[in-house]
Parts: sequence; structure tokens; C-alpha cells
Amino acid sequence: MGNFAPNQKLHIMESILSLDKFYLFLGIFLAVCILVIVAIMLDLWDGVHTAKKTNQRVHSHKLRVTIAKMCEYWRFILIGFLVDCIGVFFSFYFMPFVVVLFGVGLIVVEAKSMFEHATRRKSHMAELPDIIKRIVECAHEKDAQKILEQFTTISDTSNHH
Repeated sequence: MGNFAPNQKLHIMESILSLDKFYLFLGIFLAVCILVIVAIMLDLWDGVHTAKKTNQRVHSHKLRVTIAKMCEYWRFILIGFLVDCIGVFFSFYFMPFVVVLFGVGLIVVEAKSMFEHATRRKSHMAELPDIIKRIVECAHEKDAQKILEQFTTISDTSNHH
């Protein structure tokens, strides 16, 4: 390619790979990355909300886990993008299918996690820390027994609905 003028080199490169296709792949890749990050942040926000609703402490460990999860997801998406970069040279390969597939999969994982949070918030298990605290604070065994009976009644009632 050394004997070609600069504009001829660009023309030859564009005949192999059009800039429009390259920009489309890059744009979809960035959009998927942003959507996955938004899904992770929503899951984190929902997890903190669930922890507060269930009277659990929010630990900084959860933030570290979220950052580690983002790095792991980033690696998946990058592998998909590398596969898609090979596909860019084929005319039938008109968009980064692997990145989109991986992105959808990762967003589904985060959505499933948020549904699990919602289930935890709605269950009577969310009341368990408060009930245990009340039992421990009882001065007499009879008081603790009354609270346990109330919990059993609540549990039996919720299992029948």
C-alpha cells in the first residue's frame, strides 16, 4: 500500500470496511454498555431499598461486589465485541449480534435480581429481624412465648393465602 496516495488508501479501506458500518457497531456497543451499567445501578439501588425495607444494614461490601460485577460484565461484552469485530468484514453481518445478545442476557440477569428483591420485600420474612429483636428484649419467657405464638399465627395466615 506504500505506492498509493493517502486518499486512495482511505478509499481501499472503505471498500473493505465502511465507516458507516464501523460507527454503527461502535454506537451499538456503547449503547449496550450504557444500558448494562444502568441495569446494574438499578439493581444496586433496588438492593439498598430492599435492605432498608427489611431493616438490614447496608454494607460497603455491596458496592465492592457491584464494581466487581461491572468488571465481569464488561469482560463479557468486550469478548462479544471482539467476535463482532470479525463479523464486521462480512456483508451479511450488519450489526454486532453477539454484543446485543450478551447485553440482553446481562440485563435479564439484573431484572431477575430486582424481582428477587421485590419478593423479599413482600414476604413476611422482612418482619423477622424485628420479631427476633422483640423476643430478645423480652424480660420473661412468657412474653417471648406470646410473640412466638403471634408470629406462628401470622405465618399460618400468610401460608393459606
